[in-house]
Amino acid sequence: MGRPNLRKRLSGSLTAFTADREEYGKVLLLFGYLFCAVSASTIGRTAADAMFLSRFDSALLSKMYLPQALALMAAGVAYQRLGGRWRQDRLALAVIAGAGGLSLLSRAGVAAGQSWVFPVIYIGYDVLNFLMVVSFWQLAASVMDQRKAKRMIGLVGSGGIAGGIVSGFALKGLSGAIGTENLIYCYALLQLLCLVFVIGLARRAGAGSDLFASPSPSAGNGGKKGGAGGGSFRTFMEHVPHLKYVAIMSGAVVLSLVLIDYQFKVILKGTLQDDALAGFMGSFYGFSGLLALAVQLLVSGRLISRFGVMTALLLFPLALLAGSFGVLLIPVLAMAVSVKGTDKVLGDTVYSSVNQLIMFPVAPEWRGRAKGFLDGVARNGAKGLAALLLIALSPLLSAAQFSYLIMAALLIAVIAAIRLRGAYMQLLLRSLRTQDLDLQETRLDLMDPASRKLLTDAIASEDAAQALYALRVLERLEGFELEAHLPSLLRHSSAEVKRWALDWIRRHTPAGLEEEALRLTGAEEPVIRARAWLAVAAYAREEHLEPLTGLLQDQAIVVRSAGIAGLIQHYGIEGMFRAVGTLKELLDSPEEEERQAMAALFGELGLPSFYKPLLRLLQDESAQVRVRALESAAVLQVPELVQAIVPLLSYGSTRAPALHALASYEEAVILPLLGPYLQEAGHPAAPFLPQALALIGGQRASSLLLSVYGKADEELRGRLLDALVAIRAEAGFSPDEGAGTTAEDCAAAELERYWLYAHASEALAAAPELAEIAAAADEARLRTAERIFGLLALSYDPQTMKAVHVNWSGTDARRQASAAEVVDQLVSGRLRSSIAQMMAHASRPLAEQPDQATVHTHIAGLLETGEVWLRSVILASAAGLSADGAGGRLARWTADEHKQAAAEVERVRLLRSVSLFQGLTGRELAALGTRLREVLAAEGQPIITEGETGDALYVIREGSAEVLRGGQRLGLLAPGDCFGEMAVLTSSVRAATVRAAGGSRLWRLDSEDVYDLLFDHKEMALSLMAILSRRLRTVNREAAAAVAGPLADSGQTEAQSSVAAIAAGGLEAAAVELRTEPGRRQEAATSGAILRRILVLQRIDLFAHVSADDFVQLAGMVQEIRYEAGEAIVREGEPGDCLYGIIEGSVRVHSGGGQQLALLSSGDCFGEMALIDGEPRSASCTAAGPALLLRLPREQALSFCFTRLDVLKSMMRVLAVRLRDTQK
Repeated sequence: MGRPNLRKRLSGSLTAFTADREEYGKVLLLFGYLFCAVSASTIGRTAADAMFLSRFDSALLSKMYLPQALALMAAGVAYQRLGGRWRQDRLALAVIAGAGGLSLLSRAGVAAGQSWVFPVIYIGYDVLNFLMVVSFWQLAASVMDQRKAKRMIGLVGSGGIAGGIVSGFALKGLSGAIGTENLIYCYALLQLLCLVFVIGLARRAGAGSDLFASPSPSAGNGGKKGGAGGGSFRTFMEHVPHLKYVAIMSGAVVLSLVLIDYQFKVILKGTLQDDALAGFMGSFYGFSGLLALAVQLLVSGRLISRFGVMTALLLFPLALLAGSFGVLLIPVLAMAVSVKGTDKVLGDTVYSSVNQLIMFPVAPEWRGRAKGFLDGVARNGAKGLAALLLIALSPLLSAAQFSYLIMAALLIAVIAAIRLRGAYMQLLLRSLRTQDLDLQETRLDLMDPASRKLLTDAIASEDAAQALYALRVLERLEGFELEAHLPSLLRHSSAEVKRWALDWIRRHTPAGLEEEALRLTGAEEPVIRARAWLAVAAYAREEHLEPLTGLLQDQAIVVRSAGIAGLIQHYGIEGMFRAVGTLKELLDSPEEEERQAMAALFGELGLPSFYKPLLRLLQDESAQVRVRALESAAVLQVPELVQAIVPLLSYGSTRAPALHALASYEEAVILPLLGPYLQEAGHPAAPFLPQALALIGGQRASSLLLSVYGKADEELRGRLLDALVAIRAEAGFSPDEGAGTTAEDCAAAELERYWLYAHASEALAAAPELAEIAAAADEARLRTAERIFGLLALSYDPQTMKAVHVNWSGTDARRQASAAEVVDQLVSGRLRSSIAQMMAHASRPLAEQPDQATVHTHIAGLLETGEVWLRSVILASAAGLSADGAGGRLARWTADEHKQAAAEVERVRLLRSVSLFQGLTGRELAALGTRLREVLAAEGQPIITEGETGDALYVIREGSAEVLRGGQRLGLLAPGDCFGEMAVLTSSVRAATVRAAGGSRLWRLDSEDVYDLLFDHKEMALSLMAILSRRLRTVNREAAAAVAGPLADSGQTEAQSSVAAIAAGGLEAAAVELRTEPGRRQEAATSGAILRRILVLQRIDLFAHVSADDFVQLAGMVQEIRYEAGEAIVREGEPGDCLYGIIEGSVRVHSGGGQQLALLSSGDCFGEMALIDGEPRSASCTAAGPALLLRLPREQALSFCFTRLDVLKSMMRVLAVRLRDTQK
């Protein structure tokens, strides 16, 4: 058992090494570079110390720290300035060559015997060592893959430790053999050896590496004022928010280390001289280096991975604090050596690695300046302060008493390190290009007189949508007297407004308005007559009894229904006696319209005891009757109706009203009734119940969702998670608070599935005949990872987790590393290390083909997951697997089931050839494949005809077909070819005729089937919309580039505005710029003050076919956010997840560098396509002045779409038509 496991581990290690060979090559070069640099530093520092201490009194030592600090600061500032102008490899080469040359020159100065040479060397070697190390880490940050930095940085850092060990032990022998002065030759040689490694690194670095970027922090300022003065520094600090805490911490630690170094050297000076001193220091560096190497290899990486960067950062100052306290109590050489050794053992390992890691998330254009500020100003400034303290206090304090200052500095460092965490998280989130999360939402204050007048004026508007929206708002407003406006509303030109007013009178029966309602009982429109009689009946006057009874004989069913409702509701036993006969007759009517009226009647009555007829109407053959019955069920809220409502979730035509009906029940009543349906395996309505629970909301609903998550299949788990996320967004609490099953439990189970899919896909991908199974498993792995981050969003900030998933799923190494670090900082408990391992995992095929036993083990595991598409792929590939393999699980399925699976996989392969569906996953294509219908065509038979309206696409399975236009043959289609693909979305006119060239078999996919499927499968609809959106982006970019030239002379501003709007993601803004007449645009911008949200939304092309009522609901979903002048709204490169419309003010569209592309004003919108594909913004938008914006989050917009099939169709068709027209 041991050997196979060892072989397996070795194979895995070899596979990992092979995959990361290029990175390991760079690490090896960096190891050598740091080895030589640190070895040189150790030898040079030892030689300088020994020569200085042997020739000068220790009193001069305290005076050397100040000029040393000033020299280092000057070198740091100079390096910072050059760092922004030179490429990092070239700057490193210059530093190395200069250091080597100056070292050799200093040897000549020593030979001259001038006393001033030794203080210069004492300071100068520190400067050279500082520049060597700074240039090394700058180059390392530029060439390393930041996704692997946490794993690789220990190996790189061990080069420096190894250099310290080797040089430390070599010093004792070298100093005795060649003398202290000749150590300078070794110093220069090791420096010059670094040239070889830099040249090798420059050759290995990829073209996309940060090494070849041209850092220009000034460009990052955009158009901001301030230049290089205070404004420039403020901008710099905004881009590196944690720098102030890092600087305070580093400065405090450096100050303490200088004082510790002084303590160490003063004690050492009194004991040893010259070669003995050099030999002891060499031994010290050697042994402390060995300990450091052990810590680096055995402790450092595990410590950082297990406890995180912030915890590891605290270890070093706390250890120094404890040691300094020991020196204060026991001021002996051994204690001083132990404290100085802590600097080597922890400072050069854990602390050094963490200090480098916390700067990796900084953008390359700011990283050089940040490190230059830290190394050249903060740390060396601290050295200067320490020098001043030594000059002032060394005559007054003993070496041991300096521990008081050291401990005070270290306490400051600990406090700064604790405060650092929040700013570090801010940096990480910014590096993810996520939106700011602290936007303040502003709401309309409807209590102020101006707002009331605005709404009151809107009531008189001839626009019915405006008037109805204002009425619904005012109705909910306490203290507003709506009664005075009713007479004018009853004379409104819109029947909808009149109906609303009559219904209000019916509910409130205000005095004096009965006659107004009675006047409308003679209206021509049956609906108005019916609502008027209902309003009149609400007054229950005896004189209206006979006219109401007469309504039972009216020709219009809506009027007869109103008569029944009025009599039963308001005239007691007498009224019921008169109405019951007509009621029974209409319930049994063969006319659909009459049954619809009766289904709606029970809601009008609002009597729960009258629920039984609804049971039959809820099962009516007419979808419209069922819809009306569901609307009534929502009013009655009778528990006995639930069993009839739930099955209607399975049908697209009744799903939205069924969801509304279930959500209308009290939480305590409905949840126990819905639980059994969710827990029943395979219930047809189960996939839609999570949406109902999301609408119900609350802690009990979320607990129910979590309780069934673990036992649900993959598709249902996705829907359960969507519902949980919706509850979290609405309620603002974590759904697993107080739940038996927590989100962490569910995430842990998903992690097990992730590794099952990951290991299976990697093993099976190595076998070409199993590649299709491997691909299906890898798709499942990616879906599982997405669900894991969704579950994390239930316990942590949802926007942060979304940004983490988006950036981790991308290809930018720095953002991937930042995403992993965010999780490392945020997630706690048992999940932390597991999530970190998942994020560090890079899926890759195994180096060698798996054996049969391994294949069967993975196949068995995949079958156990129950993932339907994966099972079909496995069954279709079973010809290459033995039936008794996979634990005998393949033998469970019959030959017919294997055949069906093979047919399903064949359909998916054909659908992959359809360009419209390229980009959909295998599981999504399999769902589409279930809607394919086989069509047989005889030779010469037309399949589609030019000029006809098309609503289906075809894929040729066997045979061929010819394409004709105007009777002229255009081409021949072969098996696998598709035609009519856009018609499935747009129902457009056929542009050509296609007829069978011989006997042919085809697959047909109807538009109705596609939309039904998309309505049921949110992920598929999003994927398809994203495909259309991305194509449209590409076409528009090409179109924008094409028109830029011709418009340059006569319409440059207009063209720039169009291109900018497209770049920001707002295609509608572009359409307005290019197509809308100026007069019309001005009118739209000035007439919308009353209902500004609706008017802005109505200008969005994507919502072109949304009804007036839906616009009212959509307007209720948006947020109004106020921005100050210069405040960023969206940033180039961040994930797009919101649409914005400008209500007041203007917005500047500009590139990341600050170049203005367009100025958008009131009524314009941007980010429209972000609702669909979530693609990164390709331009930045900033408020040009104080602005009030409408913001529609992607999640809410999609939730709105996926409860309305007509809205979904509208959005899909708009995209498809826009793409088709643009391509023309």
